[in-house]
Amino acid sequence: MRKAISTVSLSGTLPEKLYAISKAGFDAVEIFSDDIVQFTGKIRDIRLLTEDLNLKIVLLQPLRDFDGIQPENRNKATEHAKKMFEQMNNLGCQQLLACSTTDIYASPYMDIQIENLLKLAEIARQHDCYVSYEALSWGRYVNRLSQAWDRVRIVDHPNLGLILDSFHVLAIQDSLDIIKYIPVEKLFFIQIADADPPPTPICSFDEWSRHYRCFPGRGILAIEAFAKSAQQTGYKGIWSLEIFSDRYKRISPHSVAREGLNSLISLENFLIQQHGTT
Repeated sequence: MRKAISTVSLSGTLPEKLYAISKAGFDAVEIFSDDIVQFTGKIRDIRLLTEDLNLKIVLLQPLRDFDGIQPENRNKATEHAKKMFEQMNNLGCQQLLACSTTDIYASPYMDIQIENLLKLAEIARQHDCYVSYEALSWGRYVNRLSQAWDRVRIVDHPNLGLILDSFHVLAIQDSLDIIKYIPVEKLFFIQIADADPPPTPICSFDEWSRHYRCFPGRGILAIEAFAKSAQQTGYKGIWSLEIFSDRYKRISPHSVAREGLNSLISLENFLIQQHGTT
């Protein structure tokens, strides 16, 4: 298992996060765009630092709402996407996370969403990059893995695939059966997050996701079942922790990174045991 963690999972400045991630023993890192905005140096400095720390930048995130852009707004959205791909080229990173739209003004029409995703995939190809499309559990029109797969399948572009995010799949109790019908070459990335119980019965998926995630095996979600389904596809790529947690942000980034790596090692051992018994 190639192990990564998102910078959003830790407290501190971007250099502090990267040092903690490297020292814990991770192979790779996702960079959350807010960390780049707050970084005082240049993009090239980030790349040089990760190289010095033997970390591979494997994903930049997020590009929001592109799938639902109305045609009259597409040019502006396209320019924003191009800038993100240019950042990725400078970072030495090839995957961009594009999440399903939550915009109330987004197009509800699937043909427009497909046209937008095709456009995005073609821009990615021009930059030698790839788009990993994610169904947010609170997405306006796409909130299930099957809906995201329908769009990726119809677009049928080599630079567009799916992210499997355990929180979004498990929080809405989406069926894991759909995973086995997705060709492994279209599974571009896996993000792993467990979650504490929602604080109230009426807690929205948005609030639950952004404040109460935790490392796999520490919460209430069916992480082992999710991981087993993902493993059975033959996926050989990155397994990355993406943990939005108010609690973890109050803890030293070194402590959080170590706990995160240990949680992935435990999950890896579970999968090895399952493979040996099947």
